[in-house]
Amino acid sequence: MNVLLVGYGYMGKIRHRVLRQHPSVRTITVVDPALDASSELGQTMLPAGAAIPWDGVDAVFVCTPNYVTAALCAEAIRRCGRVFCEKPPGRNWEEFRHIAETAATVRDPILMFGFNHRLHPSVQAAKALVGEGDLGEILYVKGTYGKSGGLHFRQNWRSQLALAGGGILLDQGIHLLDLFHLFLGRLSVVDAILTDSFWGCGVEDNAFLLLRNDQGIPAFLHSSATLWKHTFRIEIGCAKGYVVASGFLSQTGSYGREQLVIGKRQFEDEAMALGNPREEIIYFDRDESWEKEVQEFLSAVKERRPAQHGTLDDAQEVMRLIRDAYAVAERQTSKRGTHESD
Repeated sequence: MNVLLVGYGYMGKIRHRVLRQHPSVRTITVVDPALDASSELGQTMLPAGAAIPWDGVDAVFVCTPNYVTAALCAEAIRRCGRVFCEKPPGRNWEEFRHIAETAATVRDPILMFGFNHRLHPSVQAAKALVGEGDLGEILYVKGTYGKSGGLHFRQNWRSQLALAGGGILLDQGIHLLDLFHLFLGRLSVVDAILTDSFWGCGVEDNAFLLLRNDQGIPAFLHSSATLWKHTFRIEIGCAKGYVVASGFLSQTGSYGREQLVIGKRQFEDEAMALGNPREEIIYFDRDESWEKEVQEFLSAVKERRPAQHGTLDDAQEVMRLIRDAYAVAERQTSKRGTHESD
């Protein structure tokens, strides 16, 4: 396959590394205005407005900042029809709908979005245990995902509303929402509190969401840019026990070792201490989620079939929840302002 990679930032470099190792990839054309002409990565696009080389492309990877993602993804759908797009799929609901409506005009498009967290080994192991697994039906889900911001956080484009479209909920919380959707199906927003309490960038640095699925099972999300200790944790309480997935293998290693804690329900006649059941801890030292994502997308292209995960429907669910969370939080803020003025 001849692959076009648009954007060579953090995610573009990861995708490029994985694509180079894939046996089905013949050439990779990298397009990024920041690359110089001497780059050995492939063709480059330097002048602003220069034409992207669409001809002869079998698949496109869109790895660009939020403010150009939707337009480039829609164009790639029209030009090629086989597109992998990083999250978020646009800065807002309207930009996502532009992508979806464009896909509806193309015959048999193959479209996949970058929700790799559902492919982390701890998450996949948890998925096998809950529901019809040994732990039984899910009673609730709680998730925390956050980072510390950093010295240049305020200067980063992700902290600017016009460029990013939103704050930490759209940036990191979107992954938790995708995992909630994976475990619970369709969700709705019950309540949402968004704060810009520390960084003062005009986008939320903390998001607190209460959700529930169509069967009434609740889920709680906390996404934060003020967790001074980088944290990823998702807890799933079930009828017969619980699982807690935490940490994962990032490039910096700052989220800690990836692990899954498994606990079985035990009452006082079954355990030495009430409320402290025996736990099993499984550690994971390999993250193949990037490779699995690329493999699934390129297999879908080769086999001319829809992708099995990270689909347009999956993206629609998380973008709908983010849209609704922002709307609920805005109404809450308006009510509080009215009460304060009274």
